[in-house]
Amino acid sequence: MRTADHGKLIILDLKDLGGIPWLYSAICLIFSILAAFTIQKEWENWNHLVEIIKGETDAIRELWLFSRHLSSDSKGNILECIKDYLSTIQREWPIMEQGKRSEPEENILDALRNEITRLTEGKGKIKLIPLFNDIVKNRNRRLYQSAIHIPHILKNTLIFADVLLIFLSLFIGVKNPWIDYIFTLSIGVLAYTIYIVIDDLDNPFRPGVWHLTPQDYKMLLDDISKNTESLSALC
Repeated sequence: MRTADHGKLIILDLKDLGGIPWLYSAICLIFSILAAFTIQKEWENWNHLVEIIKGETDAIRELWLFSRHLSSDSKGNILECIKDYLSTIQREWPIMEQGKRSEPEENILDALRNEITRLTEGKGKIKLIPLFNDIVKNRNRRLYQSAIHIPHILKNTLIFADVLLIFLSLFIGVKNPWIDYIFTLSIGVLAYTIYIVIDDLDNPFRPGVWHLTPQDYKMLLDDISKNTESLSALC
């Protein structure tokens, strides 16, 4: 009787749940589709930014290497513009996510443009102009990609679905309290982790778990500074 009564009690508990597990599964499915779509789009934006930053630093490096074959005055002026440009990017990196044009960067690029324009016609000028255009093109792309963020309505929907997912997991009854605790905790951690990933990818220049740094620009500036010091020592 006790076994039977105990069996009836279990059946009664399962009946009390009704269609809650199925409804919860449907909510999880909708949330997973939204999260997967958002992460994919944000990851593409992240990869584009990495590619753009690499392209910009490569163009700056090539411009520096070609400028070393110019006359002393032209070479020195272009070198100073390049070093100022790299330093400015590092200094203004925290506000990069706004996607706004920086006046100091504009002034440095204008000075660099003037220096290249002043060069006499020849192989040096022919080589430097395309490289300068590559720098400007990659910079404009970097600013454009930096300003792309998740639409507010989609982000708010994901936050609401995340909270709903964690809250509704409390209503899924599990007989063993330890299993119930682990089940609820696992859902909460996973749902919150997904939100952190989306939020970090949406703000690639803001310090977080995943974020872009000006390391490529810093390394290039260090290489240029070391090379300049070595040449000065030899002279």
